[in-house]
Amino acid sequence: MSSVQTPPVPAGLSFPRSGFGWLTPSLCDLFFLAVIAWSFMTAGTGWSRLLWDGDTALHIAIGENILEHRAIPVTDPFSFTMPNTPWSPWEWGTGVMFAELNRTFGLKGIAFVCGVVIAALIAILFRTMLAYGADLFLSLMLALMASNALSLHYHARPHLFTLLALGLAGWIIALDRARPTWKIWLLPPITAIAANLHPGFAILLVYLGVLAAGTGLEWLAGNASRSTVARYSAVLGACMVGALINPQGFGLYTEILSAFRGRGMTDLLQEWQAPTFRSTPQVYFMLFLLGGVAIAGMLISHKRFADGMLLIAFGYLSLTAVRHITVFVVLAAPIIARELSAYWQAWVAGRPRGSVERILEDLSSQRRASFNRNSPWVVVGLAAIVVLTPASAWPVGFDPEMFPSAMAARHPELASARLFTTDQWADYLLYANPGRQKVFYDDRLFYGEKMYRAVVDLLNGKPGSTAVLDQYRADTVLIETASSVAALLKDDARWKMVDQDKTAVLFRRAE
Repeated sequence: MSSVQTPPVPAGLSFPRSGFGWLTPSLCDLFFLAVIAWSFMTAGTGWSRLLWDGDTALHIAIGENILEHRAIPVTDPFSFTMPNTPWSPWEWGTGVMFAELNRTFGLKGIAFVCGVVIAALIAILFRTMLAYGADLFLSLMLALMASNALSLHYHARPHLFTLLALGLAGWIIALDRARPTWKIWLLPPITAIAANLHPGFAILLVYLGVLAAGTGLEWLAGNASRSTVARYSAVLGACMVGALINPQGFGLYTEILSAFRGRGMTDLLQEWQAPTFRSTPQVYFMLFLLGGVAIAGMLISHKRFADGMLLIAFGYLSLTAVRHITVFVVLAAPIIARELSAYWQAWVAGRPRGSVERILEDLSSQRRASFNRNSPWVVVGLAAIVVLTPASAWPVGFDPEMFPSAMAARHPELASARLFTTDQWADYLLYANPGRQKVFYDDRLFYGEKMYRAVVDLLNGKPGSTAVLDQYRADTVLIETASSVAALLKDDARWKMVDQDKTAVLFRRAE
């Protein structure tokens, strides 16, 4: 590849300086609202898609516990298999937020807020591309492709706030690298907030660490100043200190490190598996990955180490676990847009003035400013969505075909049973029976590899695997109707089927 100069970065976080131009609606407002409409208000999508993961229910239950007792639990309040186990309040802030939203607005409030966060993330990616000087139409296409890739994790879960923080960081850093700005010092408070919402905030520290190391190499190569290296190193240090403002303090770091060291546990979970590239979102991710690897080689060959190292480091992480795909896309999409635009603009410069290519490039230049700002009218648009969306379009409960809501309603005694069920259904029952339900295990990484392997064997229908139910004295099993566990228990005289519907089957120990 030949060397192409990166386009200059225009200002991107300021409103027009004179008059009342900032009060007029912008095309970026329309883009933001269009992402919401396309993602959650068209046929085949809907707001309920955000509630397809039981983790949402678990975090509501966590928040309800904190609000009810006005304190963060010291020991685990949800399981009967791990009594008195120390509680890890990684995501306590999200739990409180979800519980308050649910109390005030119901599940509609949680779905709406998380939908807005997702749309804001896509709009921020779009704005970051434009801030890099990328072509308007290419940026629009890549932002929508990024949305398709990110839809893999369009769930009302705490990780959305990590992705939003990462997107904001990328935007601010893009502006700062072009022209140092005070806004770079917004990153420490952003990190402090994110640290109380999701442990994935650590990705932001890794991002800043790679950036500092990359600019250090660029300084050695004569492509960056020593002050730039010191600046990003100082920002990294400030963010690390900011993250200490959490209930665990420095203990949060050790908890995160221990989770990564315990690979035996995470290797059993699907979202920690390597991508298979079989789903549509993973195909879009593959396109970003291939483009990122190619561009990384070009950047490093021209001694632009910071961005090249970012693409390589997070590209590697994305190949180790599905959950890191979204992180790579958020960081890689603006860099890819910038570099592809540089080649496009260099090629267009040699085309005749009346050519289609030149017309498109001129139109991109003329309209970029109207996409590069937001206005207060976006709040009016959000209010209109809330008011005009029919009540039938909002979720009032979790999908009864995915969660055992009917069975739970028929059997209130489940709240007092020593119940075994899947982690997703356990999350739901903790939400459905707040303060009363105890479960065998749920969707958290603190039950230990030994138990989890025994549970996986049971879920896979391995002969003899029901011994784990005896070990922990489980007396009730609620499981999918067509599952391997159901087949095992139907053939086991020690268990009696007491109820069944198309979603779930309920067993109790025979007396």
